[in-house]
Amino acid sequence: MKKLIIDRFEGEYAVCETQSLEFVNIPKKALPENAKEGDVLTVAIDGGETESRKKKIDGLMNSLFSD
Repeated sequence: MKKLIIDRFEGEYAVCETQSLEFVNIPKKALPENAKEGDVLTVAIDGGETESRKKKIDGLMNSLFSD
């Protein structure tokens, strides 16, 4: 699980520091409304949700291309 710290806000972006001391810009609209400088963000892959979405998309694709 990755963690980011909101360092500051610049325009429409939050400048976040990574665990490897690099900086990444994340659009403010992708963050919770109440996010503020110093907050720690946790980034993780939701395997269950990923699998659920994949199955849904596969089902839609199969229905489009079935004979």
